[in-house]
Parts: sequence; C-alpha cells; structure tokens
Amino acid sequence: MSAVELHADGSRRIRRAFFQPLLPNEPCIADPVRQTALTERYLPPVLRELEVFLLSVRLQLDPELERRQPVKLGKPYPLGQCLEIAEAVQARLRTVGESDLPAEAAIGLRALRAFQRAGGDFRLVWGDLRGQYFQNAFQVGTLYIDVANDTVTPTKPKVEILPFHEAQFVPIRDFAHFRQIARRYWGDEIYPNHVLPSLAPHCPLIHVTQGGCIKLHDATQYTLAMTHAEAFLPSQQVLREAPMPLSVFKQACRALKDAGHKLPSSPEHGRTLALQQCRQQQAKRSHLDPHRPNRVIQDARQVNLHLARWHQQHIHREKTMPTIKIDNIEYDLDSLSEDAKAQLQSIQFVDQELARLQAQVAAMQTARMAYANALKAALPTVASGDTIKLP
Repeated sequence: MSAVELHADGSRRIRRAFFQPLLPNEPCIADPVRQTALTERYLPPVLRELEVFLLSVRLQLDPELERRQPVKLGKPYPLGQCLEIAEAVQARLRTVGESDLPAEAAIGLRALRAFQRAGGDFRLVWGDLRGQYFQNAFQVGTLYIDVANDTVTPTKPKVEILPFHEAQFVPIRDFAHFRQIARRYWGDEIYPNHVLPSLAPHCPLIHVTQGGCIKLHDATQYTLAMTHAEAFLPSQQVLREAPMPLSVFKQACRALKDAGHKLPSSPEHGRTLALQQCRQQQAKRSHLDPHRPNRVIQDARQVNLHLARWHQQHIHREKTMPTIKIDNIEYDLDSLSEDAKAQLQSIQFVDQELARLQAQVAAMQTARMAYANALKAALPTVASGDTIKLP
C-alpha cells in the first residue's frame, strides 16, 4: 500500500503508508489527487469569504489570548505565539456558529464545513517556513492557511492563504535541519546532548538560549516520531558529533545534580553513554512502544522545569552574592576555599581593630588639641613676640 506525497516545495515522493504513516503534524498532502479535486470544487470561489471568516475568529480570540499570555519569552502578544493561536482557532472552529459571524464570514464557514464533510483534509501542521522560522499552520486540502501570520512580524496580515506548493513550508527532515532553523529563528546555541544519556535517544540536543539558560530540546510528538520512525538513527547522527563544550557540560551538571538523573563524568563519557543508549533502545525496540512518546515528553518537561528553576536561582545568587576585590580582581566570596575564607576573616578582624584604634587616635588628637587650647587660655599673659612651647 503506497501513496503519493506532495510537499509544499513541489517535490513528490512515494510513501509506503503501511510502514511510514505521516508524522504527527507533518506538512504534506498525502493524497494530492483527491485533495486537489475537493479543494477546487469547494474553496476557490469563496477564498475571500474564508479569509474574512478566519479573521473574524482571530479578532474574537485575540483579547482572550492576550489576557492569558500578554508576554512570551519577553515579547508582547502575538509575537512567538503561533501555536497558541492556531490551537485556539482550531478549537473555536468546532463550536462557532453562523449566528456568531458577519454574513460574509458565515459564507466562508459554510464552505469550509461542506469541504470537510466531503472528505477534505483540515490538519494543523508544523515545519520549516521559508528556511527562516518554525511555523504552525493549517493544511486545508491543497491550501496553506496561516491564522497566525503576524506572530513574527506584527504588521503583517493576521491571516494568509496560499496554494500549499507556493508556501515554501516543508517538514523538518532531521535534527541537523531542526538545529539550523532553531539557531536562525531563536538565536540559540545548540549542542549534542552528552549530559543526559538516558534521554539522548529521544532528545539528542541541548539548547543554550541567548539569556544563558540551558534547556533540553523540547520533546514533541513530531520530533519523537521522526527519530522513532528510523529507530533512533536521526538522534545518533547528531550524538556522534564532537563532545559538547566542557563549560556547558559543567553548568548543566551543576543544575541537574539534584534532579535524580545519572550524569556522566565528562562530555566524552556522556557521548559514549548516549550512543550506547541509542543502541540499547534499538535492541529493546523502544521506538515501537506507543506509550514511550508521552513518557518522554513528561520527563523532558520535568528536566526543563528543573533547569529553568536553577537558572533563575543562579541569576538571583549572582545579583546578591557578596564579592571582594583584591588587586583589582573581584572574587565571589562563596567560591573561595576554606583556607582563603579563614585568611580573609583574619584580615577583616585586623582591619576592624585598626579602624577602632584609628578612631581612638583621632579622638585623642582632638582631645589633646582641646586641652592645649584650654591650657593656653589659663596661662598668664606673656609679652608680645614671646612664644609658648607646650610639652
């Protein structure tokens, strides 16, 4: 059993559907002949009304979504919230009625529902948009419909409808492709996951954000299915690369030391263990376990929550950590050895005593001056030009 697959870049290939079903949210048209016929029958005459309908839904949802998350990763709504918007629109489409809409928008809703009843595809898909961004959009028959077109550049129209083959919207091929877009879109530095070997077959990348936060690559149904479909070979490709930088490895180990995971002794050790895990999980056929993706997603989420909390605490400590400057070099007090701390305490004690004694000297000098002045006033008058020498 096979099917012709049409990608947004116009390429075609044969997919053996029995062995290789579509990945979750994969941006492609698995049955282009049928979907082309249904699209041409139902949608081209009402593209304007369809756009008006989807825009009406966006305008209904925007105030609610903005209240729910006014800022994401330091950016105001709607920036960076394409998934949140697309999922909200998808949910609203299940319940919205024609009476909730302007007349022109209601025409678009009727056409879309007729298209779906006839067997037209309406799928939420995710992938590489024009080599620049990760994007969540809809594949509607042979149309690309983006209801969150303003989440990178807010001045763009909220809704964009294009023929799917013109959208330049393609599936993520492997983790190298993912890393390329992630660096370009998010500005993250990305390394092989040589610090958490047990999760490396499923989540083979470690991110360092522009703010310095270390995080495990977010596990999604798509990326897990991508590596599971090829028995972890996509993960092995990146895990075979040179060991991750020692500074990143050490920081990640410090952050994860109380998280309940066995950590390797070095990046090289972590690389060896990560590749061993891939081979062991291949042998156990873990990639065929239907329950494994949800467990991995939960495990990865817990790791990232732990890393985020550690990062926030670390930043707070850096802001409040006492320091001392010696020979124009600033040292964190908490980082000093016990011997250095003892010597510093001795110096601080001596400095305190010196300060106390210097204050006493200053007081004695003031008192002596006062006594000398009083003595001068008590002495008999002397002839002009004579001087008095005080003892």
